[in-house]
Amino acid sequence: MVRPTFMHSATRSGVQSRLRTMMALSTSVELGGGRRAAYEVIGDGPPLLYFQGGPGFSAALLRPEAELLADHFAVYLIDPAGSGGSTPPDDPSQYDHLGHARFYNEVAHALAIGPATIMGISFGGIVALTYASLFPDRSERCIAVSSRVIGAELEGDEAAAEMQAFLERHAHQPWYPAARKTWDEWTDRVLATEDPRAVDAMMAELLPLYTADPDRPGVQAMIEAWRREMRTDLTAIKVWESGLWQRIDARPLLATIACPTLVLVGALDLICGPAQGRVIAEAVPGARLVIVPDAGHFIASEAPESFRDEIVAFAG
Repeated sequence: MVRPTFMHSATRSGVQSRLRTMMALSTSVELGGGRRAAYEVIGDGPPLLYFQGGPGFSAALLRPEAELLADHFAVYLIDPAGSGGSTPPDDPSQYDHLGHARFYNEVAHALAIGPATIMGISFGGIVALTYASLFPDRSERCIAVSSRVIGAELEGDEAAAEMQAFLERHAHQPWYPAARKTWDEWTDRVLATEDPRAVDAMMAELLPLYTADPDRPGVQAMIEAWRREMRTDLTAIKVWESGLWQRIDARPLLATIACPTLVLVGALDLICGPAQGRVIAEAVPGARLVIVPDAGHFIASEAPESFRDEIVAFAG
């Protein structure tokens, strides 16, 4: 079994940190059947498994977020199956939230990680909630960041109106017409292409829409890093756009979550905003909902102090 290499952010300069974000996850572990999972551990302390969103993106993109928590936790970043350095699943249906949760649990067993704080962002938040439901003995706490658990066809009027209002906040920007066209055509274009780089380019165009203010320095840096480094797992995102996004409903799982749960939401998140956060918080017994002011989907970049403080206060 491969043992993790712990990385202490406090010992590295900002230049070194930026350089490291351009590298693939540093370590891998065997899962059996010729499969491998790429992972990295940032920081030292109690284990915190942090699941990437998408689906279809490498967890390497989460390094700056993990570094915010590195003085309190050993943050495990794990490439999802099929993304980055992890072997894709044999069956594409395993790209759903259930398959992701089972994959991460397999990795946790392979690395001999005991009960841990389970955290995910966006689609990774659905996966974290699913993990906490399926594997209660391995979930000390659960944190869903910028997450939703119901698809676009199932959301209520409040969530639909919220998304429309948050989209239109950016209507004065010169880049908005092209970004909005890509937003409106997203599913059709994803399903039509066979080129993952085309999806990367589409996502690069949309990233400012997901933020409260794309011109903030920290947010600009995040957008630039994603544009430079993201490599989409086309199979995963096609599965998501072929019905999961539209019709997913993880609410039946939520009532079974027994561990303390934090739902962290950006007040201006157009896709996983307060209306979506309330759905989760109302379904998970005893869940705590925190709405971060003046933040969109990428809370760690838009409001890093709030991101860190809320998570440390809840799980540190």
